[in-house]
Amino acid sequence: MNLPRVVFSKWTRWGERTRLNGIQNPGVYALARFTKPPRGPVELRARNIIYFGETCGNSLRGRWRAFHRSAFEGNRGHSGGRTYRRRFGGKGMRGLYVAAFPVEGLTKELRALFIRYIERKVILEYASKWGVAPKCNRK
Repeated sequence: MNLPRVVFSKWTRWGERTRLNGIQNPGVYALARFTKPPRGPVELRARNIIYFGETCGNSLRGRWRAFHRSAFEGNRGHSGGRTYRRRFGGKGMRGLYVAAFPVEGLTKELRALFIRYIERKVILEYASKWGVAPKCNRK
């Protein structure tokens, strides 16, 4: 069995996230704050990254909805969104970008294991460069 190649989408403005392909699937995502996002492939160790997240039993779209409600409306449901609200004061979406890695083509059991592995791996790689996890990753 071949595992999917890990390829994240380009950085996309938070307000335009529903335009990304594959977001009806579960997967891994990165959030970053930029004045202007870099061009080219997403660098997963970029200092501007503030959060890595995953969803195994939900779609990326659904998980992002939970983040949005927690970060910008103050609701429960997403610990990263609550941390974002505390750290950035629930400021608007301006400057917030998302990059996604939707996962498909695996059995449900393998997909969940793979997604969790990739999320932990990218957090560790980021932390190995900067000495700490992204600002909104608390666990």
